[in-house]
Amino acid sequence: MLTFRNTTFAFFIILLIFNILGLTGFPIHYYYYISLVLFYLAFSIAMSFFIRSGFHLKVVCNGQTNKKIVSLTFDDGPDNQLTPKLLDQLHELGIPATFFCIGNKVEENRDLLQRMNQEGHLLGTHSFTHSNWFDFFSSKRMRKELEESSNSVYQVIGKKPLLFRPPYGVINPMLKKALRGSGLILVGFSNRAWDTSSRNEEAIRSRIVKKLRPGDIILLHDTIPETIGIIKSLIGMLNQDGYQIVSLEKLLNISAYDA
Repeated sequence: MLTFRNTTFAFFIILLIFNILGLTGFPIHYYYYISLVLFYLAFSIAMSFFIRSGFHLKVVCNGQTNKKIVSLTFDDGPDNQLTPKLLDQLHELGIPATFFCIGNKVEENRDLLQRMNQEGHLLGTHSFTHSNWFDFFSSKRMRKELEESSNSVYQVIGKKPLLFRPPYGVINPMLKKALRGSGLILVGFSNRAWDTSSRNEEAIRSRIVKKLRPGDIILLHDTIPETIGIIKSLIGMLNQDGYQIVSLEKLLNISAYDA
């Protein structure tokens, strides 16, 4: 499996070979050194955006099953206008979901988190600020965000969440270090609607349905009006195709909270 560790090992082996060849009189132009370093850096950075690759760290992105079961997950909330509408629909249809909440939105939406918990939904974290610069934070600062977001949820529902989804789905060595010893379960996704970049309900819905596979973790956002608009029809289409929507705990056989 291609990982940051074995890629780094290969990089230094090639660098060593270049140096040995240079010492033996074989001409190695500095261009080769620069090209090697640039390729290593560019490749490592590019792989940070592929959450399913496991390049920097292992991420749970789908359930290992052949059964037609999937999970719905929602990022970036809660939103005091849109999230209640989503909860109304999920409650009406009896569908469980997982909400990866931004910590600094929790305090002002305590009633929504309490409702989510009472209605059987799972609560995970999605950093405290969801800063555009999160992926450039030091591991220490990332760790602080993880702790603050977990504590914000704990203060509302009395349970400490174990499920964490990184902002923008980006993984890197700093995040790996920040997660070390935290006990958090890193949850990705295998079916993405790209609803944050589309305002077409049919496009959002069709992206999910066309790619659907058993064990999928579906990524949506409870901050997008068009997403809220397609939930009932999406669930209907999934059910019509024989799919059952289950909680992440059931799909992944894990516990969402620290006992």
